[in-house]
Amino acid sequence: MHKLIFCTALLFSSMAVAADQQCDVEFDGVMQLENQVLTLTTTQDDKIVINQSKQLWVNGTQTQLNDNQQARLDEFYNSIHSAVPMAANIASDAIELARYALHETFTQLLGENNSVVDDISAQLGELKRELDRSFYSDDGSISLNSAHFEDGEFLSEGFEQKFEQAIETIVAHSMGQIMIAIGSELIFSDGDVDDFEQRMETFAENIEQKFEHQGEALEARAEVLCASLANIDRLEEKLQNEVPQLANMDVLQVKHYAM
Repeated sequence: MHKLIFCTALLFSSMAVAADQQCDVEFDGVMQLENQVLTLTTTQDDKIVINQSKQLWVNGTQTQLNDNQQARLDEFYNSIHSAVPMAANIASDAIELARYALHETFTQLLGENNSVVDDISAQLGELKRELDRSFYSDDGSISLNSAHFEDGEFLSEGFEQKFEQAIETIVAHSMGQIMIAIGSELIFSDGDVDDFEQRMETFAENIEQKFEHQGEALEARAEVLCASLANIDRLEEKLQNEVPQLANMDVLQVKHYAM
């Protein structure tokens, strides 16, 4: 029974933190993307601004770049602008997949039209809205403010923990219904606990198999995201070395663990 209730939670955890397993991503300082303007604030309080035209401003003064430096800056800006919606879409799709898998689980356990499904939609819906607030502005444009991430970590364990807390809340609130369902199933099984447990184990395995492909696809996308973030980190380091005014620009740190 425990496996039945939590198998989809484990599925989601493996997907939602796939990037965390492959990447160690932290912000040392603040990175903000708003209205197509990228702003980085270093731990030394340097303020680095790259506007939509890829012009560079450091502490209020525009910095002129040679062609190679400008090309590097363009790639840095464009890579961040692409990575933000990529991360948002991966996490959003993982939440939706988890919602559907949990719906299947509790419908099988409790039957159609049970209130637990509504609780699932409400809990995961709030998590989805919180995710959207992290990556999109009110007008739907791409947005990012690393100051909003817990402990400066990008898609950190805090995201996984919030999901697990949502599942725990759902299970706690539905425990009465679950116990009734267990009792009913045992009656239909003539009190054969082993038979009941085996049927629940089989259903849990079917759920895992059903969503395994989607989970693997999400993990593959997370690997692509991780590689993109690692490349952004390398570009940042090169800009530090090539542009004297950017010597303190070390806001993003990424360790990429190849799968």
